[in-house]
Amino acid sequence: MAKDLSTENVAVDRSVLVVIVQDSTKRPWFVGPLLVLATAAISSAAAVTKLMDGAAPISKAGWRLQATALLLLPGFLWQWCRQSLMERSQFTQIHTLFLLAVSSLSLSFHFGLWVWSLDYTSLPHSLLLVSMPPIILALYACCKRQPLSTGETMGVALGVLGAVVMAAGSYVENDTEVTLAGDLAAFLSAAAFAVHITAGSHLREWMPLYVYVFPITAGAALFLGFAGIVIEGFLQSSFGRVSGPFSWFKQEFLFPNLFLAIGPGFVGHTGFSAVLRYVSPLLVAMAITLEPVFGSAIAWATNVSPAPGLWTCLGGALLLCGTIWVNLASEKRKHKEMVNTDLNTDSTPPYISRTDDFGTIKDSHTIDKEDGSYLEESLLTPFEQHKEEV
Repeated sequence: MAKDLSTENVAVDRSVLVVIVQDSTKRPWFVGPLLVLATAAISSAAAVTKLMDGAAPISKAGWRLQATALLLLPGFLWQWCRQSLMERSQFTQIHTLFLLAVSSLSLSFHFGLWVWSLDYTSLPHSLLLVSMPPIILALYACCKRQPLSTGETMGVALGVLGAVVMAAGSYVENDTEVTLAGDLAAFLSAAAFAVHITAGSHLREWMPLYVYVFPITAGAALFLGFAGIVIEGFLQSSFGRVSGPFSWFKQEFLFPNLFLAIGPGFVGHTGFSAVLRYVSPLLVAMAITLEPVFGSAIAWATNVSPAPGLWTCLGGALLLCGTIWVNLASEKRKHKEMVNTDLNTDSTPPYISRTDDFGTIKDSHTIDKEDGSYLEESLLTPFEQHKEEV
């Protein structure tokens, strides 16, 4: 059975509800420019963070999340007021609070370790290694003996090979900027982000975007603030760098930190969330994968970091190809599993219920022309659902 809608083409075939993305001629004019702008915004984060070299790394990571949380607060209040009493009571349940704590804590480790890695390894190494969550999630699934497709396995192997080539190449090229501790911190940052999105995927099944993002961002900022005080000091670290939870209000750090919150934090990640309404999630995932390439180019153009060496380029290309391969193969496998599962059930289309980012419960049986693309989002993998989040 197939049914054409004025703004969406929706086909139901053997109880599989497939949303076919709108033709490019029907997309709003701003989708393409916004996708490019969002990619450029997140790619600039490493260079701007590196420019704040007078600040201690853990405190610096907390500053960005503080400013981002302030930007997210109005959206949180608006969506919270629109929620029902039942949804608010669900928010305060022990299980929900535990997942929020895990997601927030892992987010703080992600940003803290990544910003710390920028001081102890090269910027290209840091960006490439921190882009490994898809590979880490696939490795985790393999350790749990969950089935992986051949493409996912090959993608993981290619990504690991790329990381090894990068590590070995730094010694061959005698790159003094690269250290094992810095590379390890960047990798652990990617692992922390994998934990963050795994915990958050359970909450985002019913929790609106800002109701989820604000608490975990504010919580991560609070944790990094305390960690910065304990490890680096309240005003100045032992290395003579500025530290403390409120030192970003100083003139030399105020505008760079606001840029990180507004640019990469809001325009970048919120922009990706906006274009998901009109383009394939895979296209957004591929755009995000380009961050190490554009980020390294921006850092080189602004004299923040030298151009990457030959072995870094080679290993980085292998790692990025592996990441893309895992994303493609994972999406293909999950779609195939969905089709095979559905062929063994009755002909009734699956009922998919979720709360959208405006607090309205929607399901797969009601598709309106205002929000016909939400079903596509509801079928995403956890990693794809949360790429656009802070």
